[in-house]
Amino acid sequence: MHTQYLIQPEAPQVPPYAAEQMAQGLAEQLAIFLFPLLVTLDRLLDKRLVRTFLQTIQVIITYRDRVGGLLLSELGGYLLSPDKAPAGTKRLSNLLHSSKWTAQVVEDELWQQADQQVEKWREQGEDAAFDLGEQ
Repeated sequence: MHTQYLIQPEAPQVPPYAAEQMAQGLAEQLAIFLFPLLVTLDRLLDKRLVRTFLQTIQVIITYRDRVGGLLLSELGGYLLSPDKAPAGTKRLSNLLHSSKWTAQVVEDELWQQADQQVEKWREQGEDAAFDLGEQ
């Protein structure tokens, strides 16, 4: 039998990164992205609620199911651990029901960031208009 027909065993596939380091890096990038919003929330809320906000965004990004979504109790379990799901759910409830902030705070901050980005593009001579019909 000719060697041209022999199948060579494949070397095991090893990711070119350490999963823990990548997860840490992504968490840091998310915190950097949300930093202006976190600063705004920090002026309005207790620091524990701000920390819960950031952790909740991380959990939603990590565990969101497109079909089923996430239940509040599931979020609570992912926030802390499954055996402490009621405590995690209570944290989320405290965040969501706090009278010191509304969704408008988040919307305003995101619009402000968008306006700053558009202004930056204009200063660089780039066109900030998008035609969504040509995607």
